[in-house]
Amino acid sequence: MLASMLINRTCCADIRSVNTGWGILRGEVVSPGTEDLPPVAQYLGVPYGVAPTGQYRFNMAISAAKWTNAAKDARQLGSVCTQAGLPELSVNKAFEYTSAQKFDYIHKLLPRLKQQSEDCLYLNLYVPERLEVTIKETLLPVLVIVHGDDYGWNSGNPYNGTILAAHGQIIVITLNYRLGVFGFLGRCESSSCQGNSGISDLVSALKMLSGILPAFGGDPRAVTLLGWGSGASLVSLLMASPLTQPSRRLFQRAILLDGTALAPWAITTNPQPFFMQLGEKLGCASKNASSQFNSGVEGIVRCMQEKPPEAVSKAAQKIEVPTFLSAFAPIVDGQLIPNRPKVSFSSEFGSLFREIDLLVGTTTHPAHQFLSNEDLKNGLSAEKREKIFRTLVRNLYDFHRSEIYASIVNEYTDWDNPQNNPKTIRNGVLGALSDVLYNAPLVETLRMHSSDDVRAQGKTFMFVFGHETRSWNSEQPNSGVRGSLSGDHIPYILGYPLMKGDKENRLYDGFSMEDKEEKFHSIAWPQFNQPNREAYLEITDRPRIKNYYRNAQVGFWTGLVPQLQHAGKEGAGIPNEHHLLPKHFAKETFFGRVRPYGPFANEPFPPPPMPPSPPPKDIKKPTTASFPETTPSSSAVPVTGAYYGTYLTYIIAIGTGMLLLNICVLIMICRQCDKTRNSKKKLQLQYQTYASNHHAPTGDMNFGLNSPLQEPLLSASHKQSASALRSGVSPSCPRHGRAAIALQGSRGNSVVSGGTGPPPLEEIQV
Repeated sequence: MLASMLINRTCCADIRSVNTGWGILRGEVVSPGTEDLPPVAQYLGVPYGVAPTGQYRFNMAISAAKWTNAAKDARQLGSVCTQAGLPELSVNKAFEYTSAQKFDYIHKLLPRLKQQSEDCLYLNLYVPERLEVTIKETLLPVLVIVHGDDYGWNSGNPYNGTILAAHGQIIVITLNYRLGVFGFLGRCESSSCQGNSGISDLVSALKMLSGILPAFGGDPRAVTLLGWGSGASLVSLLMASPLTQPSRRLFQRAILLDGTALAPWAITTNPQPFFMQLGEKLGCASKNASSQFNSGVEGIVRCMQEKPPEAVSKAAQKIEVPTFLSAFAPIVDGQLIPNRPKVSFSSEFGSLFREIDLLVGTTTHPAHQFLSNEDLKNGLSAEKREKIFRTLVRNLYDFHRSEIYASIVNEYTDWDNPQNNPKTIRNGVLGALSDVLYNAPLVETLRMHSSDDVRAQGKTFMFVFGHETRSWNSEQPNSGVRGSLSGDHIPYILGYPLMKGDKENRLYDGFSMEDKEEKFHSIAWPQFNQPNREAYLEITDRPRIKNYYRNAQVGFWTGLVPQLQHAGKEGAGIPNEHHLLPKHFAKETFFGRVRPYGPFANEPFPPPPMPPSPPPKDIKKPTTASFPETTPSSSAVPVTGAYYGTYLTYIIAIGTGMLLLNICVLIMICRQCDKTRNSKKKLQLQYQTYASNHHAPTGDMNFGLNSPLQEPLLSASHKQSASALRSGVSPSCPRHGRAAIALQGSRGNSVVSGGTGPPPLEEIQV
């Protein structure tokens, strides 16, 4: 079924040329193969970015140069990006860790993934002919497909949009972006991180499309992004990215299928260990350098840029990635991704995320690919369930692991049938993995998008694709796994009919999101955030509306488990050994690969400050941006040194500051004391500067400096006389100066005249 959707080209009818802002494109008009659908013009292999080779490898995308000198032929698909993380392809090994359905899906895509190259930044446009002459002047809506499944492999080339474009009267666009280590090589230096080159490819493509879509009859104000798996995670990140709003939003609607940035596997929180491991395997870094968190990052990158792409891919595949997590995935860099998704999606950050119309969809068992084909067919033992849950808890959580593990076992045990039946255990494990990795993050994304706080204009819808495919039923008729698996909805979105022979009953018919209150085949489709309900559409042979999808399980993963984590993180005096699982270091007790024992804070740096978020256009109540919470930085060195070294640095810095403050205060006190002492001496000298001369031969006033013992004072009989002043008083004294001058004058006259003066003066020390 999927193979028929991948390649759908017939003999060319004619050549179609379009003059765009980048130059003239020459495409090909093909027929969808049915008489009731109009022809579609295909423009394939249109470059939107410079080849990211050499010094451009691992860096942000650069827009492609214009081809104004000559028309560009756009009738052949371009190369796909290097498949750095392609899964195991041999049957025996593949069936040990994934399902037969996943294996078949990969092999159907392989023929279109063989032509690999770093020069892969191309997009493909499928433009339909108009069905009615009267609407030729109107612009067509646009659907941009961001392929997914995994960050390390796949391409937009295998997905032909001819039928979807013809039937839906929309312009369908598929594209390639860098994958794995080439698109998401995260590395941090000083206080900043970078490594989202794959997301920059998508932004570059959207910017180019906003300029050339009118030439194809497309409406740049009616662009919808559709992604599944890792592609859905990238679309959700772009919804909250400030770079998608230069003057106006680069897209207005989003469809997320089986993926969101809130999922545990969607973001790499600590990329530095994987970066250093890759450098060691390529010979660009030594093991000693790996113990230094920021040692020579630029030099290591330059060395990696000189290596052949095949060598880089092989080295990346040798890196052991913890099960349920991602090594080369988007990181918080402060630019393309301004903050952690849970912060960026919240109302405190602003309205960017919630201005976009959002449709979220999932399947019945989105995590089935984590179980082997044998486990899906015959069931699981209790011992293997224990291993899977232990690995899940160790890799995803840091605190109260034993309590979380016991809670998961209790939550996903069928207490109506508590016997250790292998298929019952399998159903519980399949439900737990689907809930924690897909369902709970998707419902949380819907709730944050439809929050009543500072309500934006974006609409919110949800559907669950429960249609059972015939291929799975024929392969595993007695497995007991009922419902849909991940990827089952993709062919139906691309135009495959839900029921054989029903050409009109296609899944994408309800995804226009133009004039809601929505309908899906005459069924009213309410928005997700209805009063007292979380409505969703269940798509089966008989579609219907339901409420609160797996609400109890979603509450377990978004309520109880985070509370246990928070209690352990904030708990004081709890030894680290308490947070370890029993037999924590015994590898045989785990499933797959486990995260190495390391620090609880799994982030190399606090996220950079967020850029200002524009306020909502149609909301009076302003929004404010919430700055990220800072966490102690950790490094690739052992946990004890990194964890306690930061606090020791803080203590030394505070102690040094207090010492300097005390020294400054002491110096100020000493200076004040010296200033007071000098002032007193100056005042004493001022009153002792001039003294009366009692034996002057003439009437001239000559004041000399007398010591306190030599200073003549009045006798005791004259102490009460108003005119009796001390001869030691200075004439400059503002209070007694004039009296002193007059007294000295009278004394001089009495000496000259030889008259009898006052009684002899006594010398009294002051």
